[in-house]
Amino acid sequence: MADISLAPSIDAATKSKTSKESKTRELYSSTIGRPLFAYAQIEVVRSSAPLGGSTGSGQEALDALQVRSYCDAALKQFLGATGAAMPLDLLKLDGSEFWVRLPREDLGLLAAALAAWNPVSRSGTSTALRLKGSGNWLGSLIGRTEQSSLWKSTAT
Repeated sequence: MADISLAPSIDAATKSKTSKESKTRELYSSTIGRPLFAYAQIEVVRSSAPLGGSTGSGQEALDALQVRSYCDAALKQFLGATGAAMPLDLLKLDGSEFWVRLPREDLGLLAAALAAWNPVSRSGTSTALRLKGSGNWLGSLIGRTEQSSLWKSTAT
C-alpha cells in the first residue's frame, strides 16, 4: 500500500475553519483605563451655639459662590496658593450637600484638606465641610448615596 499523506485534508479542514471564523469581526474594543476626573460628595455641616436668648434661624441658603469659597479656604489652608488653584467643577448643589468634579490625582489632596480645615465661625454658627463619598465614577457615587433611601419605608 502506498502512503497517503494527510496534509491536504488537514489543510482543507483548517481553511474551512478559518473561513468561518473570518466572517465574524470585532468592530470595537475598548479597555476602561484610569479616568481623568474624580468626583466627591461633600456636606456642609452647620452647628449653632446658643447666644444669650437669640432664637433666630441661622440657616441661610447655600449657593455656588459660598461652596467655592469654603473649598478654596480649605485647600489654601492645607496646600497654600497651589491648593487654591486646584480646578473644581461644581456639578450639583442640593440643600446642604454638593458634588464636585476634580482631577483624579487631586482627590486625596481634597480629602485631606477637608479633614484638616478648621470650621468657620460667624455670628455663633460654626460651618464645616464633611466628605460623604468620593470615587472615580459618578454613577457609583450616586448609587451609594441613594442606597439608604432604598431601605426606608415609605408607608406610614
